Amino acid sequence: MVQIFSVANAMPFNEAAVDKLEKSTRELDSSQALDRVLVGYSSIWPHNHAYAPYMLANSERLGLIVAHRPGVMDPAAAARYFSTLDVVSRGRIAINMVSGGSEKDLHREGDYTEKTARYERAIEYLDVMRQAWANPEAFDHNGKYYKEERVKQLVRPVNGQVPIYMGGESDEAIDFGARHADLYMLWGEPLAGTRERIQRVQAAATTYGRAPQFSLSLRLFLGETDDLAWEAARRAENDILEAQGTHTFLRSSSTDASVGRERQLAYAQEELHDDCFWARLVSLLGGFANSAALVGTPDRIMKSLRQYRDLGVDAFLLTTGTEPKWTPELDDFLARVKREL
Repeated sequence: MVQIFSVANAMPFNEAAVDKLEKSTRELDSSQALDRVLVGYSSIWPHNHAYAPYMLANSERLGLIVAHRPGVMDPAAAARYFSTLDVVSRGRIAINMVSGGSEKDLHREGDYTEKTARYERAIEYLDVMRQAWANPEAFDHNGKYYKEERVKQLVRPVNGQVPIYMGGESDEAIDFGARHADLYMLWGEPLAGTRERIQRVQAAATTYGRAPQFSLSLRLFLGETDDLAWEAARRAENDILEAQGTHTFLRSSSTDASVGRERQLAYAQEELHDDCFWARLVSLLGGFANSAALVGTPDRIMKSLRQYRDLGVDAFLLTTGTEPKWTPELDDFLARVKREL
């Protein structure tokens, strides 16, 4: 059965917003369709090491994908943190490893490691974490980036390992994912590009004897008719256009050095692809993740999702609206997606 993911929003974050976060978490938990929600990471956002446990405490079944940046803490400490969180949540977490496409954001936390080296470091980081989870005996690690002595942890993840999710388009990212990803997260692309990316990752993973699953991130603009769906899409477009030059909506900076961002901006030169794939928000938001969309009736969008499923997509991270997020209005359609795909 296909899995359905979405995005948790913890901003703005202040005392008054805590009640809103608790309410939205309970709504997410009561969804008929959602399996997990992504809890993002940025140097300027509320720290997800704090609010992810809060969300888990206010839910009973919902899983979290907790974004984590290798390099902000020692890998042995990270292994202990995440295995503890996994046990207290009864196995409800996965980790989204984010090596970082924004140099600005990395520099805010004192990380000036060059991009190629960041992925090399991330591979070593996961090597240590996985060994800490799997090895009941004390071990030493003496690598290029980390040195650990007598690592021994008394807490183990519920299923032996915490699932590792990641994404990225560069050669270094694909090698990292081929070695360690349980699920490879793809930004929304037209069908041909998605097929190409899946095949490329699969070929790399085969060399390590691995076969990761895949997720695809898309915004949905649904309507009872195609015209109504396009009205909703154009409203989002106009809202973003009117806010140009402000920080109202998250967008990628022109200085972000990301192969995936450049790839997105390249296909966004053409607004419409396939049957109902819409790339206008990709160009407006500078190639920001999860800005590619499907627009149309439930039947039309279901047809497109089925085509992606046939390509090998195992999970969909689905949002809607001007700001990419889940709303209860999506629940009936997403429950249908789970039944039919």
